[in-house]
Amino acid sequence: MAHPGVVSHRQAPSHPSAEVFSARFDTAGNVRQIAEPACSHFHYHEPMRHLLVTGAAGFIGANFVRYTLAMYPDSRVVGFDNLGPGSNLDNLAGLDQRRFAFVRGDIADLEAVLRTYQEHSITAVVNFAAESHNDRAIHDPSPFARSNAFGAQQILEASRRFGIERHVHVSTIEVYGEQGEGVPYFDEQSPLLAKTPYSAAKAAGDMLVRAYMHTYPDLEVFITHCANNYGPYQFPEKLIPLSLILMLQGQKARLYGDGLQKRDWLHVTDHCRAIDLVLRRAAPGIRSGRLPIYDISARQEITNREILERLCSALGKRFDDVVEYVTDRPNHDRRYLIEPKRIETELGFVPSVAFEQGIEETVRWYVDNEVWWRKILSRHGDKLVFDWAQPEGGARGAAEAPQGAAS
Repeated sequence: MAHPGVVSHRQAPSHPSAEVFSARFDTAGNVRQIAEPACSHFHYHEPMRHLLVTGAAGFIGANFVRYTLAMYPDSRVVGFDNLGPGSNLDNLAGLDQRRFAFVRGDIADLEAVLRTYQEHSITAVVNFAAESHNDRAIHDPSPFARSNAFGAQQILEASRRFGIERHVHVSTIEVYGEQGEGVPYFDEQSPLLAKTPYSAAKAAGDMLVRAYMHTYPDLEVFITHCANNYGPYQFPEKLIPLSLILMLQGQKARLYGDGLQKRDWLHVTDHCRAIDLVLRRAAPGIRSGRLPIYDISARQEITNREILERLCSALGKRFDDVVEYVTDRPNHDRRYLIEPKRIETELGFVPSVAFEQGIEETVRWYVDNEVWWRKILSRHGDKLVFDWAQPEGGARGAAEAPQGAAS
């Protein structure tokens, strides 16, 4: 029986070609249990041999690098990252250096991107690079505008000039804004109504990518929007890893407001699989008036409070002993939810990680990888949490009785 906090908000459509990949992570963060897709009638694009992954030292980017190297033994991946606040080279530790190379660079630096394309004979790009933490965006919006909007345009322009075969721009559910009354979910046709500094910067990047889709029809570019991700290697400023780390240190996790903000949750492995499907299967161009945009969800809607209840249960702790409510952040979206029907029916995407199992494995990963997160605390511990009862959010360390954690 599903946990009462998990809402499978709509029935997934059946599809004769849908297959369940099995690509899961062991406690060291390595992909295991991989099966090739069973279906054969899709047209496969093969741009994988020389793939550039931007934001490669971040949470989702690093997981995608590991996924790609495990799934495609003949592929070569170049990671590109400016090593900003949420990046961590430890996320890429242990990779086969014969098949993986790392370049430190900024997607907003057109010449640096073009030089990397040339030096590594890049044929396809997946752009994960972004500033992504809502709290930091309130504190200082400018880096978000530079990376998420200007940077998105600059790397896409580099792809256009160089003749990249396929370019996937990875975006977020938050560009659609907050779900209003009477709106059951967002989909690819929904208007972009972002209302926070982070999501507005991502929406600006989306609009620039959409403009390229219309203006340069020969450029094979795609957009994806994902639900909230969780899993290994997530930087501990987000709800799940930060709350886990606080509880593991004997401190209290904090919930913003009443903790009833609802989010759509997706395991990072399933997100990687979905991006791979778009990269390899999606048809380019505007078809029947629809842009090549895909929304990615596992149809699992859960409140922030219920997330922390799950974490407490996994750690054997009582909720009231280790969680307290704190002042909500300004302009905090109450709810957003997306409909993944298009990627399910067109590309055969089927989520493989049930939330119950995914959250248990995630807790286990952070318990088993204390060295990984303690190194982050030693470098960034004074900037991981915010107290919105104080001016400008009063950023404090995760080892200092912090005052907030939110998704």
